[in-house]
Amino acid sequence: MIGLVVTFVLFPLVGWSVGRRGIGEAFLFGAGLTGALLFLAGVAHVPLVVALALIVVWGVGSGVWELMHHSRTVQSTPHHAIPTIVMCIPLIALTFVAAITPLSDFDGRAFWVLKAKGIAHERAIDGPFFRGATLDPRNHYPILIPLDGAVILGVTHDSDDRQLRWLYLGLLAAFALLVRERIGRLVSPAAGAWCAALLVWIPQFAVEPEGGALSAYSDIALAAFAAGAFFELVEEVLPPRDRATSQPRDRTIRFGLWLAFLVLTKSEGLPFALVFLVIGAFVFRKRIVIPAITSVIAAMALFVWRARIPAGDEEDIVRMLPTIFQKLHHLGDALAAFPVHMFLFPRWGLFWIAVVIAAVLAWRLDRRTARVAISVIVAMLAVYAGVYVATDWVVTDLIAVTADRLLMHVIAPALFLLALASSTVQRTKSM
Repeated sequence: MIGLVVTFVLFPLVGWSVGRRGIGEAFLFGAGLTGALLFLAGVAHVPLVVALALIVVWGVGSGVWELMHHSRTVQSTPHHAIPTIVMCIPLIALTFVAAITPLSDFDGRAFWVLKAKGIAHERAIDGPFFRGATLDPRNHYPILIPLDGAVILGVTHDSDDRQLRWLYLGLLAAFALLVRERIGRLVSPAAGAWCAALLVWIPQFAVEPEGGALSAYSDIALAAFAAGAFFELVEEVLPPRDRATSQPRDRTIRFGLWLAFLVLTKSEGLPFALVFLVIGAFVFRKRIVIPAITSVIAAMALFVWRARIPAGDEEDIVRMLPTIFQKLHHLGDALAAFPVHMFLFPRWGLFWIAVVIAAVLAWRLDRRTARVAISVIVAMLAVYAGVYVATDWVVTDLIAVTADRLLMHVIAPALFLLALASSTVQRTKSM
């Protein structure tokens, strides 16, 4: 119960401390900010207990003040009863499952949660746990989410995995609310509500043991942070009259923070942030300097931390890149990876078929915003396909265990294309 309270009170308040926003965005922003600040503190050898105390005092105090004294800067999404009920059904079911069943996924127990326990026990991110005491085979994995988990374990004084189940379920629920809020403002309230409902019904997100909300992977978190960055991009390309009330500078800062969260969440986060920076350079123009600085700070902190601890068995992408031309025989498998997995009905249903159709419609009817969504999806899948070509692993085996989770990372632009196409078709019919 204490873990539940810490998860759903601390993180939203920290998120609200930097501006009033919807509950979903506040939770995700608070989780990202808490983990990022603790990571920077650990790299600077600031005691994590001291850093956490400062975050709690500042975050909770500022968050409560923001809620009590400041007016809302964003409009709440209008209530839509049917999609809201549809969205709540799987979340309620997952809540009961998370409350009574232990964590069972291998990667969650062997890597992600184990890191959270090591940090909570040693109160450091470069202690014996990371220096070979546990022979952790994924020692260089970014640890933003394990740091959030360590906060929960440290406050509850309990290393039971069940204390962390709420964090991973909360990430999915907050992600759905973020989609509801932002697509509701960018496209239409009804489209946002139905996209949020669709998200939590996708098996890969809800029940899949590798990457779903009942596991302890970090893919939902990465997808949610990528969604936050993506929505800032889309809002920037809208005409000024259609944008939210936030100032352009605030949008740029938020975009940079989302990118920093990406870098510190998973190894895939760094190339994802670079893709966003390239696309963002065309959208934000000179203001891209601020997101670039925050991304560089996060990346430098990650590299410094990795230099202090021994490597695990992670692949060195930089070392692999020069060998890519020697492995072009992997190209066929790499190019087929995502189309094949997009049509796995038990994990995705008809979702990606609908997205492909929606992309065609959206491109024909609203190229300005559709271009951003399609660019993010195509660029990231191309980057991931390039990694498949360069890898030293057996390509088919690696694709089998990672392709569906990599597709999770671009779910926000995919949902946006669905919303854009459906909303535009509805407007066309009403004319």
